[in-house]
Amino acid sequence: MVFGQVVVGPPGSGKTTYCNGMSQFLTLIGRKVAIVNLDPANDSLPYDCAVNIEDLVKLSDVMIEHSLGPNG
Repeated sequence: MVFGQVVVGPPGSGKTTYCNGMSQFLTLIGRKVAIVNLDPANDSLPYDCAVNIEDLVKLSDVMIEHSLGPNG
């Protein structure tokens, strides 16, 4: 059986810390872990991602193209 979690929250709320901890825990108990990062502003992750939005789109390019600040 496959399980998944979607982790959302405001900046600084601990999403990355939570994902890092869960990844370590699940790996220790023998579960397969695949993390998908959909936050192009988070460029310093403490873990490898199966999919990283930053590989597809750069935050700076989107900000320039749409005249946006770092939070949209």
